[in-house]
Amino acid sequence: MWPRELPFRVAFSFACFGGIISLVLCIWVYFAVQEIGMRIVDRNLTDEMDDFIARRTRNPSSTPLKTTTLMGFVHPAKQTDPSVPPPLLKLQPGLHNIDINHISYRALVKKTQNMSFFILYDHTLLHKKWELHFLFILIMSSLGMTVIAAIGGYGLTSWVIAPIKDLAREVNAMTEIAPGKKLSRHFSRDALGELAKVLAHRQDQLLNLIERERAFATDVSHELRNPLAIIQGVVEILQNDHSLSNSIANPIHRLARAVSDINILTSALLLLARAEVDKTPSHAVCLVSEVIDKVLERNQFRLKGKSAKLRVQIDAQPQLNAEPVFVQIVIGNLIRNAFNFIHHGEVHIHLEEERLTITDTGVGMDPHVLDKIFQKPFKGTASQGSGVGLTLVKRICDHHGWQVTIQSQPNQGTIAQFFFRPQV
Repeated sequence: MWPRELPFRVAFSFACFGGIISLVLCIWVYFAVQEIGMRIVDRNLTDEMDDFIARRTRNPSSTPLKTTTLMGFVHPAKQTDPSVPPPLLKLQPGLHNIDINHISYRALVKKTQNMSFFILYDHTLLHKKWELHFLFILIMSSLGMTVIAAIGGYGLTSWVIAPIKDLAREVNAMTEIAPGKKLSRHFSRDALGELAKVLAHRQDQLLNLIERERAFATDVSHELRNPLAIIQGVVEILQNDHSLSNSIANPIHRLARAVSDINILTSALLLLARAEVDKTPSHAVCLVSEVIDKVLERNQFRLKGKSAKLRVQIDAQPQLNAEPVFVQIVIGNLIRNAFNFIHHGEVHIHLEEERLTITDTGVGMDPHVLDKIFQKPFKGTASQGSGVGLTLVKRICDHHGWQVTIQSQPNQGTIAQFFFRPQV
């Protein structure tokens, strides 16, 4: 997999940029050196030609120049002179590139009143040898520049982002209750220091929000407990009065269920607010099947008057390390939704070792609604609640490492699954 770290990406960019620049420079140097070499050769040919003509003028019997790379010719030639290759006789005065017997030459032609002088420079062997060495040097230089650019880019980027990494480590090392001033005082007054100040300010804001939430949950819980206890006591007394008519007894039963639901919700909010700050693992143990029995007992009335059947299948007895009230809220929400939105058909509750599946043949949900069910605030079009049920379920699951998934089709039903371990 391609590394996603910034230093590697910058080093790769530097290497590509350096490679392109070095390649362009190498091509330019190659042709520039070739041009300079050609000019040097032409200058040498001119000097040798002037010397050859001068010697020939002083001594008509002097032999033409002949070395490993240079050969001279004269036309018309004497008996002691080498014969002039026919291709040379066709050349006009000046410098030319010519092939004779599959050998490349640089030729200089000069004519006087009655004679023609030729000098050939054989650059085939020397040119090939020089070209190979020069290409090798250019290739190694290009590779070296690319490597240097990559190393330099990596080092430069590492040096530039080192303070950012320090800031990231400081932020990551901070606890949720650490004040923001511990962060801002470690950095200088540059742009990074300003960023640290902003993060510190946000940290303090989050601390204030957490503290207010804890205070709210604690205050609400304590303030509601006494009135709820009084209401619950009165309701229990009324429930034990068998002389009451059904028109009075039924509302009392609904009131008793509502009081119990409020007690569960306030307890859960208080415990969750404490647990999200204190990361100490819970030592409580909850048997999922017992929670299902309690939830079904409390919500069985929701199926009255409906042509819907309930089927419960218990294939395992999983235990969770969590407060029972949290498990009760998650399962209660899923079962309550299944009961509320079905009119006929079946609700199937299936408990396995690692998950609880609740399947219903109710009204189902549209895809655009399904994408928003865990967002806050959200309430379905057919819902009569406050729209916080599944939001609280998600919050509880995120805290405990559980997972809830919901699949639904309009007018076909819904499948809700409660996984006791996260699914990959």
